[in-house]
Amino acid sequence: MAKHLLLPSGASGKIVTAISFTALSEGLTGSNTHLHEQGQLVLSMQGVVACEVADNHWIVPPHCALWIPAGVPHQSRASSNAHGYFLFITPSASTLPDECCTLSISAMLREMIIELCEGRSDRTTLSKDLITHLLVEELIAMPRVSTHFPIPADSRLQRVAEALIQAPDSRRTLEQWASFGGMSERTFSRQLFKDTGMSFGKWRRQLHLMVALKLLAEGKSVQQVAGDLGYEAVTSFIRMFKLALGTTPAKYVSLPSVGYKGQ
Repeated sequence: MAKHLLLPSGASGKIVTAISFTALSEGLTGSNTHLHEQGQLVLSMQGVVACEVADNHWIVPPHCALWIPAGVPHQSRASSNAHGYFLFITPSASTLPDECCTLSISAMLREMIIELCEGRSDRTTLSKDLITHLLVEELIAMPRVSTHFPIPADSRLQRVAEALIQAPDSRRTLEQWASFGGMSERTFSRQLFKDTGMSFGKWRRQLHLMVALKLLAEGKSVQQVAGDLGYEAVTSFIRMFKLALGTTPAKYVSLPSVGYKGQ
């Protein structure tokens, strides 16, 4: 697949360039795989943004941001109600990770990003530089959140991954999925761990977490999401969610939303 180099407008000479986006219909870059000379932060303020990076499917739920290092090919999609910001950061200006990761974004950091993109136009260069340097420093300190589903390199496991994505509520056992992939249970488990570093149970739970974040952001109730993922007991779903994100689905949904200033 072709990889296109995209440069943010007006980025020359800036440590950080902030650009807002609004998805009036589903999609941002569509099927175009591209990369940037700068590192890119994808911040979701509302709705859900999904990115495909290095054989991993990432979900960027509200209150979080995906960090994509400079030079890493990726493509992005968004739900039709999504809006947020892209930040482009000069690689030499920070010690942000050299691998993709999802960061939990504090309220103060979100406000700084909004200010850089849509704030006062009469700010002095010194004022903007102070905000920029503090923003980068805060980004480095943000905790990571696991919101990606790794796609194995093995073609047999890729087939299983595609089937799971199509039917996340499937309750097939490990033995049944191994048979579906044309492998013994032992070979399946060994190859999956080699390709993803995860057991089958953890791998499937990771997919469930991503789907849950997307459905909750779309307004579905906790009970509906649990049912869509095949959980017989809502409490089991809540337990899985809390173990992954440190809070219950209901509390996550009730987090204060960030005001958006449409352009």
